[in-house]
Amino acid sequence: MRLLCVPAASIFITTAAMAQGSPAFLPASPTTVAWGYYWSKAKPVLTVHSGDTVRIQTLSTCGPNDRLENEGVAAKDIPSYNAAIYEQVKDKGPGGHILTGPVAIAEAEPGEVLEVDIEKIDIDVPFACNGFSVGRGFLPNDFPYGRRKIIPLDREKMLAHFAPGIDIPLRPFFGSMGVAPPDSAGRYDSAPPWMHAGNMDNKELVAGTTLFIPACARCTV
Repeated sequence: MRLLCVPAASIFITTAAMAQGSPAFLPASPTTVAWGYYWSKAKPVLTVHSGDTVRIQTLSTCGPNDRLENEGVAAKDIPSYNAAIYEQVKDKGPGGHILTGPVAIAEAEPGEVLEVDIEKIDIDVPFACNGFSVGRGFLPNDFPYGRRKIIPLDREKMLAHFAPGIDIPLRPFFGSMGVAPPDSAGRYDSAPPWMHAGNMDNKELVAGTTLFIPACARCTV
């Protein structure tokens, strides 16, 4: 079974036979995201078939509109769906990632393998965010304080302007992509990867690559 994905905030995913027709579109909204968890009992927000191509809109965890604006992001550059999700989604945790889905694959059966072909990744905002907090991050014992940074993006040249004289080439990938964990896992934290894949943070999962995951009936990115 094969699912074709294209995330960005947009990911195209394709599922086994060649996809036909226009791709389905799954927007990010208060009713289509799972905030902080992978869960076998989460209700699917879209059902597709093996071989289908899906365009999935995703949202960063950079924060609500007022925080972004206070940190220097122009209001016009904040996605229109950002405010509604931060204001209306109350069912959260135990993790902090905002995931779009789940997507049910009609033909999926336990014991099969899900093939996810990442066709394209579009970036739909001209900024990114980076940060760390006390006791967390890459060097958790070196800094007794937290810090956040908004990083301007040049989407035409595919560069991140990290600091004066420091430009970083953009090679977008999706940090978290997975299927529902076993029922016994309950509502599984979105932070640690596991047998369901999840928050792998694998920088090689760029457009043009394929991910294979033990199959379940749902997929979330």
